[in-house]
Amino acid sequence: MARVLCLDFDDTIVMENTARLVFERFAAPAWRDREADYRAGRLTVEQFNAAALLTVSATRDELRAFCADTVTLRPGFLEALDWALWNGWTPVVVSNGFDFYVDAVLDKAGVDRVARHAGRTRFDYRWQVTYLSPRGIELEAGYKLSYAAAFKGVGDFVAYVGDGASDIEAAKLARVVFARDALLRALEGVHPRVYAFETFHDVIAVLEREAPAWAEDAASS
Repeated sequence: MARVLCLDFDDTIVMENTARLVFERFAAPAWRDREADYRAGRLTVEQFNAAALLTVSATRDELRAFCADTVTLRPGFLEALDWALWNGWTPVVVSNGFDFYVDAVLDKAGVDRVARHAGRTRFDYRWQVTYLSPRGIELEAGYKLSYAAAFKGVGDFVAYVGDGASDIEAAKLARVVFARDALLRALEGVHPRVYAFETFHDVIAVLEREAPAWAEDAASS
């Protein structure tokens, strides 16, 4: 049984919503119409990101440079990765965002031993993105959920770290949840092990205090 620290990216690993910053800087105004469709429930987050990305005009190098220079890592993130690796946990990034900015930010931070799963982008006349499940199935909904289900399906012990509505269904499958904002509001008092956090120092403190007991519980069950 692996111990997986499953990490959302936007508003979690970084303080900002990187996709939104990209759209505000590089997308045509039509992206806001797609955002209205998403907020009204007519599009999933994956469909919204794909539709908004179609309106972006920039090179990959421009996008990578902008994202790497604009967003800020949440305090304690690098220390949390070190803790995980030293203590036998496997950190994994699972994001509905885009590979070009997840890679740019983590590469700049020197994070090279963490698996990254995000929308796979390509430029073919226009920017396009594909979301693939762990089995290689193209998805238009439930991208994060597909990874959480895969981890659970092989018996992994998953601690999920996230903040938003798109994290809720995936986080419900985790044994432990570290949550902020919409995710915290949805799961607090519902999930048996949900912990509020603002920095990754909060996450580390809980892991150091509680993880040994979690391991014993998992072994006994």
